[in-house]
Amino acid sequence: MKYNTNYFQFFISLTMALFPFVLSAIVFILLNSISTTKDSCMKIYDHTSYIQRSLVTINDESQFLSGVLVNDREFGNLILTSSRRLDRNQMQQNMYEITIDNIDSINPLYGDYISNKNIGFFQFSTSAYVSALPVNDIKPAIGEIAYTATLLNGEIETYSGRYSNSITLDNGNLIHIYSGSVDIQYEGSPVIDQCGRLLGVIIEGNERYFAISSLSEDIFTNSFK
Repeated sequence: MKYNTNYFQFFISLTMALFPFVLSAIVFILLNSISTTKDSCMKIYDHTSYIQRSLVTINDESQFLSGVLVNDREFGNLILTSSRRLDRNQMQQNMYEITIDNIDSINPLYGDYISNKNIGFFQFSTSAYVSALPVNDIKPAIGEIAYTATLLNGEIETYSGRYSNSITLDNGNLIHIYSGSVDIQYEGSPVIDQCGRLLGVIIEGNERYFAISSLSEDIFTNSFK
């Protein structure tokens, strides 16, 4: 009887001593599993068709430029583009015509600049089905390939570049820099990663690199106050 009692006490003591290690191991495995799930994604191979679902054309009768259709959880469907190619007065008067592939032209309800973000945007409403990309705040990895496209003469032209670094401008805007050469026609176009996630909107392009503005879910808050 005494032998059984000593054995039981030894088992309890051993269990109590090992419990913190066992618990730590379980927590580590769970956290690693969550991290792996978060970082993994389904790679897409037809980037042209994937970008096309969010690519739009903005026309003010004097120029065409690309935009990207996004969906914000608070403000709904929006169209983002490069602000330096837009006239602020025309935006506020809703004089732009916006066309989404396979959908009739729609009239924007509201247009403005996002303060210090180098982005112009339109809020709109339509009963037609639209397939918008969700607004994300994803920082790419060094050397990661990203894809973009624009509309030229009614045809989609695609391009890819590699992420090199991120910088913060004097206005506080975080932008991501990619190696590659794109012309002004690409400004306002969506940039997606190999998983099809929206990384940002091209705000500047030249012969050496192109820069995209990072996005976040609260980026529109000040503009809608």
